[in-house]
Order: sequence, then structure tokens, then C-alpha cells
Amino acid sequence: MTEPNSPMKLTLNITEPNIIQYLSQFEPPLREAKAEEALKVGVIALLSASPSLDTKVVEEKFNAVDKKIREYTDEFKKVLGDDLQSYFEKEKGSVPVILQSFLGEKGLLNDFLRSYFDDKTGKLKTFLTAELGPGSEFAKSLDPNNKSSVITRIEEAVSKRLTETTQGLIDQFSLDKSESGMSRIKKLFEDSVTEIKTANESFFSELREHLNIQKAVAEEAEKGTQKGRDFETTLYGAIANLGKQLDDSTENVSQLTGEIERCKTGDFVITLGVSSGSPGKRIVIEAKNAQNYSYKKAIEELKEAKLNRQADCGIFVFLKGCEPIEVKDFQIDEHDFYCTVDGNYLDNDDALLFLESAYKIARIQVITESRKEAIGQIDCASIKKKIKLMLSQTELMTELVSKARTIKNNGEFIETKAKEIKDELDVIIKSTLELLK
Repeated sequence: MTEPNSPMKLTLNITEPNIIQYLSQFEPPLREAKAEEALKVGVIALLSASPSLDTKVVEEKFNAVDKKIREYTDEFKKVLGDDLQSYFEKEKGSVPVILQSFLGEKGLLNDFLRSYFDDKTGKLKTFLTAELGPGSEFAKSLDPNNKSSVITRIEEAVSKRLTETTQGLIDQFSLDKSESGMSRIKKLFEDSVTEIKTANESFFSELREHLNIQKAVAEEAEKGTQKGRDFETTLYGAIANLGKQLDDSTENVSQLTGEIERCKTGDFVITLGVSSGSPGKRIVIEAKNAQNYSYKKAIEELKEAKLNRQADCGIFVFLKGCEPIEVKDFQIDEHDFYCTVDGNYLDNDDALLFLESAYKIARIQVITESRKEAIGQIDCASIKKKIKLMLSQTELMTELVSKARTIKNNGEFIETKAKEIKDELDVIIKSTLELLK
């Protein structure tokens, strides 16, 4: 191996056109010198482009830059420290001096406040003294020793009126004067004793009759309350059975206070089960067996029930015959449902078509709303189409059941047809739930 810096003899056969064209310009021995010079330039270029770049040069350059940065940093710290000290130095800095001149004991703000609110020389103190002080007109008007004061005039008027009233009362209680109130009462009492005696028997007879009526009213009211409770109890049994079929949990909370303080609105709560696809979502049911209940009041009460029971949807159930005219047998308002339950069907454990439809459609609606985050995985158009189909089937079912109640001859056929529609509705609901899974 040749030692570094020792001469080296090379014999080259050059075929590169560019090198040949360049060296052809020179005659030997200048050609050899130019070849060596070109080789030197090439070696330097190769070394400069090599991954093993001269680290010493880089390190020196980096150290120089780092040194310069440190100098700038030290200079910045010194200048910043001097500036901050000139601004914030205690008692001498610009900021403390300005704050002291404005907020200090002798500052502008203190002088301004003292000019208005000083307890001796302030403008407010001077004004109150002038208006309400001992020498003011207001104080003189309240001085009881001043004969023209308000208090003195009030005392004189009250004393005069009291004397007149007292004498009038004495005269009214005197039996020596025929026109006195006591004399008139005595005469009226004497004249009424005979009449009272004759009417005594009639009075007690009427009293006994009145007491019997009141007792009957109270008993009827108690029956109405009990009737409402019986309706709620029976209805909850039907809802519990529906919930069990759908793997939902149900709870009768009619006697329990909810989220609103001292509020028991919302009779039953349905919590969707694990298999629903939206476990934990809630539907509240409000039951009503009362006449003359307006649709507007029902809407307001159902909103309160949803808030009180933290529910996502509400169903208002009327005993058939108690529903407002707007509800008929089945009605939807925004995302809530209003329906009727026939008392005879309820007592006989027959299918409650409208309640069951409201429950199942409300359930699908709640599941759809809760799955909005996965909307890309749900065929929303199909679901909306199926929900509309459910509603149309329910409306047809309402019409048929209504006819079944009024047309006895065709009642059996119509009720059978309504049962078929219910079965078809169940199929639609099942297919809709499959879309949501």
C-alpha cells in the first residue's frame, strides 16, 4: 500500500469523450499537468459530495454559530433585565411610581373619592346635612315640640277621631237608647226566637240531608280515585307483558318522585334491553282515566313526564272514552305518541292494538335516534319508508276498530281484519329492527 503524500505513477487509458475533448486542447507535457489538475478537482468534488463529509469543518462551523447564539442570548438577558428593573423596581420603577401616583394614599383616585365621600368635607356629607340635618326643614317637620310639625298635627287628628269613635261605640252599646245597636240586636233576637223554634226541626232535617249528600260525594270521589288506580295497575300489567316479549325492563314509578323535586309525573318507565341495539334508552308512559282532559294539557304533562323520568320518548294512554277529540285512537305529536285503550279489552286480556303499536313504533324511533352516529351503516330511507307504512297501517286499524264498535253485524269480520293488520305490522317492525342491528 502506497504511503500518504508519496508520489504515485499511473498509466491511464482514457475513453470518456468529455475528458478526451478537454485534454486534446493541450500538448504534452502541459496535457499531463492538466490531467492531474482535473483529477485533483474531481477528487475534491467526490470528497465534498461523500456521506462522510468532513466533520471537523461542520463542527467548527456549528461551534461558531453556537457561540454567536450564546452571545446574543446573554446580551438579550442583560438588556431585558435592565429594562424590567427600570420598569418594575420597587419604589423607583416606572410602574410602581405611576400606580402610586394614581392609587396611592395621595393619588388622584383617592383625592377624587375623598372629595365626594369624606365623612367631614365630602359633597355627599354636605348634601345630607343640608337636607336631613338638625337645622333642615325635614327635621323641623318631624320635631314633636314644633306645633306646626307633621307629628303634632297627626297626634291632634288621631286624638280627635279616637274621641269621636269611642263615644259612638259607647252609645251603640247602651240599652237606654232605643236607636242604639245593642237595643236593635235585643229586639231582633227576641223577634227571632219564636221563628227559630218553629224552624228548628226543618233545619236539622235539611242538615242531615246535606251531610248525607256530602258523604256520597266524598265516596264517589274516592271511587273515582280508586278507579284511576285500578286502571293504572291493570294497564301496567299489559305493558309489563309487552316489555317481557321484547326483552325490555319495565317499572311502575307512579308513586315515586323523579328528577324534578316533589314531582311524580310519569307512571311507567320502559328501559330498552341489551338485544334492542340501544340498551338503557327509556320510554315513559303516562296513563289517564279522567274526563275532560284537553289535548294541550296532555302534551304539556307528557313533556314534564319525559323530563322527570329522563326518557327519550313518551306515550300518553287514555282509557277509551276519556281521550280528547284530537287524539281519536292514535295520534303522533313530534316524537311522542297518544293512544287509547279499550277497558273491555284490557279487562279481558285482549290485544291492545293501539298501545302495542305506539310502544313498538316508539321503540324503533328511539333506536334510530340513538344510532345516528352510525348513520352510514343504516338505510335511513328504508327505515323512514317502513315507519310511514306502520303509521298508515295504524290509521287503517283505527278506522276498522272504530267501525267494529258501531257496526255490530260486521264487527267480527272487521276485528279479524284488524288482527291481520296487526300481524302485518309486527312483520314490518321486525324487518325494521333487523335494519338497525
